[in-house]
Amino acid sequence: MANSFLIAPPSGTLRTVRLSAGVWPSIWSGLGSGLCLRLGWVLLGAALTSSAWASDPQQDATSAKDQPEDAQVVMNSTLDDRLFYQILAGEIAARNNEVTLGFRFLSAAAKSSGDALLYERAIQMAIQGGSGDAAWGAASQWVKAEPNSLKAQAMLLRVAIATKRSQGISDALTRIISIGNDAEKRDLIRAMPSTLKRLPSELATQAEAIADASLKQVKADPRFASSAWSAIGFLRLQAKNKDKALDALNKARSNDVADIDTGRLALALFEQGASAAEPVVLAHIAAQTNDPKPRFQYARLLYLENRTTAALAQLNQVLLSAPTLVPAWLLSAQIYHQQADFDKAQANAKQALILNAQQRASGQQGRADTYGRQAKLLLADVAQANGLWAESGRWLDEVGSEDEAVLYRRAVLLGKQGREDEAIALIQGPALTESPAENASDADADAIKSRMQLTVRLLREFKRLDDAYLATQAMIATFPDDAELLYGQAMLADQLGRPAEMERLLRELIQREPDYEHAYNALGYSLVDRGERLQEAQALIEKALTLSPNDPLITDSLGWAYFRQGRLDLAAQTLERAYAIKQDPEIAAHLGEVRWVQGKTAVAIQLVREAIARYPDNAVLKATVKRLGMPLQ
Repeated sequence: MANSFLIAPPSGTLRTVRLSAGVWPSIWSGLGSGLCLRLGWVLLGAALTSSAWASDPQQDATSAKDQPEDAQVVMNSTLDDRLFYQILAGEIAARNNEVTLGFRFLSAAAKSSGDALLYERAIQMAIQGGSGDAAWGAASQWVKAEPNSLKAQAMLLRVAIATKRSQGISDALTRIISIGNDAEKRDLIRAMPSTLKRLPSELATQAEAIADASLKQVKADPRFASSAWSAIGFLRLQAKNKDKALDALNKARSNDVADIDTGRLALALFEQGASAAEPVVLAHIAAQTNDPKPRFQYARLLYLENRTTAALAQLNQVLLSAPTLVPAWLLSAQIYHQQADFDKAQANAKQALILNAQQRASGQQGRADTYGRQAKLLLADVAQANGLWAESGRWLDEVGSEDEAVLYRRAVLLGKQGREDEAIALIQGPALTESPAENASDADADAIKSRMQLTVRLLREFKRLDDAYLATQAMIATFPDDAELLYGQAMLADQLGRPAEMERLLRELIQREPDYEHAYNALGYSLVDRGERLQEAQALIEKALTLSPNDPLITDSLGWAYFRQGRLDLAAQTLERAYAIKQDPEIAAHLGEVRWVQGKTAVAIQLVREAIARYPDNAVLKATVKRLGMPLQ
């Protein structure tokens, strides 16, 4: 029963007073709003007369706060006198910080009535009183009274997590999943990784074991096995164990490659650089013929990997089956723009803008403003690339805001017209010319830093690298604790052909930030690339790998160091390992060159041919083929 008490203030107006359960940690939010417990409890404001306490031996342990004499309690008629007394005594005890006593009253009331709100309130009091065992006991009693209540089971799980009971957690999860209908089961399974991510640190290493035990039954059910194995895969990804996550993916695939959760895990692994997941992604897409979303997500990831030709092929298939999908039109327009096919870029961006306006007018789309803005920025970029300065400016006016993305494009437009100094002044604005950052508020300092970074970016755009270097130097003087700025200055020194200056800056960065792996790798690779101090370079790269194990780009640097030392077999093994983690075009170029020098020309040609098919515009691959005279036809 859901009892409700109303307190009538002197005016006679009835109002309900509810006490929120804010004391609970948000450890259960991963299961979604359907199982989040909202404690609604009424605080009673009526005064008790002394005779009302006479029948209970605990009366001296609590005292009522003074209340207005004319406060009137109106109670639900289903309450008997004893239950009313237990509730009221418990609440008054709690209000007087007698939470242990309050718990005893409320737990007795809950047990006798079976009321869910009373169980919740009793458990809350136990937690407030610091008694995890009492909270566990009350939650267990509630589950015993209502074994098929998701609310009761969810509370038991919350208490198990709060009191660090690993067996209790797995038991509660097992029961919760078994109670739910098919749709609820799948949602609960999907939520398990985010739920267990909130475990106390003492139990974090047991997350997979808890999940494995909780999912034992559903893993044996073909309807849910793919979801169960995918949940375990996501847990392994959270633990940064891609190999074991891939093993879970293969189990999910063997059960049902078309399952949406198999696809989710495959895409997540592929996004994190696990190339072995790509065949599963493709198999899932082939099985999901009626759903364009997995293919679009795959296209987006291909784009992020700079595999723009493959991404465009996938997007064209998406648009055949889902011609009103605005993000697909936008992404294809972006790729055409990068490929300098400005007519197609313009046509697709305009189509996105038209569809977006239609969907916004009919209320079908929640991101209409974002998509509309992206389309207009793309159209401004296309007009700029075609030398149509006025048209580009008009599209920027259409965006309707002067944020940094718009401001930067306006500055580039000025530069394209030979007005570089005006462009730089526009970017810098009064924030850099009038406000010293050292005396600025945090918000103002962030704005100043952002403008300084845009200035450096603009100078790079104008190929004024010396000026960009000096501007970065000024930024470092203003923000001396930013390691990224020092690293950026070192990379500019490299572009300017100042290897000694780059080395000085990177060594300064290493001294300041001894765990900054990119500094070790950049310095080591630069030495390798110039063929200088190869043993020292190898040591620097190995240090970077200890800080970031299995990083494919650092592993590539190490393989290239071995190659420059003439250690061809070790170089090939190391580069193969890097390429297995990430099929990067530069890693492919290095590995192809090693295989070529080893005399394994057929292997080298096949590898490079496949890489060029994936990255047809990559300059490093093209340069390697030309330098080696590698026949690809």
